[in-house]
Amino acid sequence: MARQLVLCYVRRVEPLNAEHLGRTLRGVLHLPQPHREPAPAVVLCHGFGENRMGSRDEFTRLARLLSDEGVAAYRFDFAAFGESDGDPVDFSISDQAAQLDAVLDQLGRNRALDPERIGVLGFSMGALTSVLVAGRRPLRTLGMWAPSGGPLNLPFWRRGPYEEEIRERGYADYQGIAFGKAFLDDLPTLDQFAAARRHAGPVFMAGGTEDGLMGAKYIDPYREVWGPRLELHYVEGMGHSPRSLAERDRLLGLTAEFLLRTV
Repeated sequence: MARQLVLCYVRRVEPLNAEHLGRTLRGVLHLPQPHREPAPAVVLCHGFGENRMGSRDEFTRLARLLSDEGVAAYRFDFAAFGESDGDPVDFSISDQAAQLDAVLDQLGRNRALDPERIGVLGFSMGALTSVLVAGRRPLRTLGMWAPSGGPLNLPFWRRGPYEEEIRERGYADYQGIAFGKAFLDDLPTLDQFAAARRHAGPVFMAGGTEDGLMGAKYIDPYREVWGPRLELHYVEGMGHSPRSLAERDRLLGLTAEFLLRTV
């Protein structure tokens, strides 16, 4: 009896940077090995003040899960975060969206990747960035963890001390993360739900039952736009990000299963 050949992938991780407005965005590409044909890929977009590893290595672990199953993953630091260039005072969601565009342009030219099979997954403000980009360019699939509310969160930012801090010293301090006037000026101009209407592919969204950003005010407009194309999952007891191994593994398992099926 002939033996069935089973293709097994091993990991290859290599540095891969992108350039945007004179800033180097530093990242790494997880490539499945072997890949006889250009591989599908998912770009992972971290949250505010975080980096390409995630708050508890979620992005590193997700990239490994994907590459083990034949899907490449690209993790990078947005400007002013992690190891990338940039000044936190210049941070804004619109600027991050332009950075993600630059990353996607570069990956689309990479011969190791299939430009027709590239998806994006983001966390919190990285998720908000991702849906804005999905509204202006075709993405194979879109994933969102606990998406930031964008303009819906303006009352939070305006009732705090942040605007006064920016006037006094040029930047504000949010839990040890600096940002400037550019972020607050940009936020009211965003319309994530209009962008969502322009994304034609499948969508995954997951977050914790204890996360206010997963409440109806923030999520129902996405349900209305995407209807049955949206796969929505809640992780019981989880806040804005995983606080236990069980929560993290549940989130990663649901996400990997969706991305492997849709990218």
